[in-house]
Amino acid sequence: MSIVYNKTPLLRQFFPGKNSPQFFLKYECLQPSGSFKSRGIGNLILKNAIRIQKEGKRAPQVFSSSGGNAGFAAATACQRLSLPCTVVVPTATKQRMVEKIKNTGANVIINGKHWKEADSHLKSKVMNQIDQSSVEPIYVHPFDNPTIWEGHSSMVDELVETLKEQKIDFDNVKGIVCSVGGGGLYNGIIQGLEKYNLADKIPIVGVETTGCHVFNTSMKLGKQVEFEKITSIATSLGTASISRQTFEYAHKYNTKSVVVDDINVIETCLKYTKDFNMLAEPAMGASLHMAYNTDLLENALGHKLSPKDIILIIACGGSSNTVQDLEQTLIELKNKKQEAPTYKFAPFDNVDVHAIRKHI
Repeated sequence: MSIVYNKTPLLRQFFPGKNSPQFFLKYECLQPSGSFKSRGIGNLILKNAIRIQKEGKRAPQVFSSSGGNAGFAAATACQRLSLPCTVVVPTATKQRMVEKIKNTGANVIINGKHWKEADSHLKSKVMNQIDQSSVEPIYVHPFDNPTIWEGHSSMVDELVETLKEQKIDFDNVKGIVCSVGGGGLYNGIIQGLEKYNLADKIPIVGVETTGCHVFNTSMKLGKQVEFEKITSIATSLGTASISRQTFEYAHKYNTKSVVVDDINVIETCLKYTKDFNMLAEPAMGASLHMAYNTDLLENALGHKLSPKDIILIIACGGSSNTVQDLEQTLIELKNKKQEAPTYKFAPFDNVDVHAIRKHI
């Protein structure tokens, strides 16, 4: 077990419905930062800090840009390792998250309207002022780094270990459901499955929300695209593009894609909180929505699921929302009378071409 992230439980959870498959949830919400990002970002920081300290020439210092959860994961890892940490967040980041990052001892800078502007400020302004004769910076991207993916892949080691302990036949595992933002979590899962020769045997269902469904759009167009703006309330999924590796893996392993609307995801988060007395933010709620709506899951997989079938859901966690936030957001969404449909395998006709800035 790493000193910067936790081994998390994989537990069977019962959702409403008859003749449903068995759902097992991987509770990444129990990580030190409250989300799976502790694995990958913790791995990146730890490995680089060890390398720098062994060289003994300069002192490691961490610099992260984030809309919230990635920065909190970086700050939490640095708190554990007693490393100085600076996190740049955009103005859209909630004050509650800003305070949580500050409470770790990290320095927080608020700059930019969205993550990309915050990241640009970090690289061009903040990191340029470092005295590199005495400090070696560790730059932390929220998702696009092979060492981050390596850290995320550790959850597959735990999945395999738990399934073997419970004597569960891997042939009964019909899919893994995970939310997709930039693709860091997804890439880690694929690499973990490859390690056990399972990547072409267990399909992944990637879930996004309408308005940040860049993964789905890239899959449909057959090339990476970048959104001009993100309109979904699932800010943890709100990246304008996916990593190149994510795009390549998705085609190689025929990954399934599902897009759900904001209202449905918020309602699922609140329903899950009521049913299980655990809070889920929208990024996690997008995946949980598949457990409450097995028809969407079956349509994505292309076949019916039976009670003997097993679906693994990555409960990715997150620390950005409270129940009050979710309730207020739901009211606001309904007042705006948003009626974006829930759909699977979004056809090209449903792609908002005006939201696409460029093909990569």
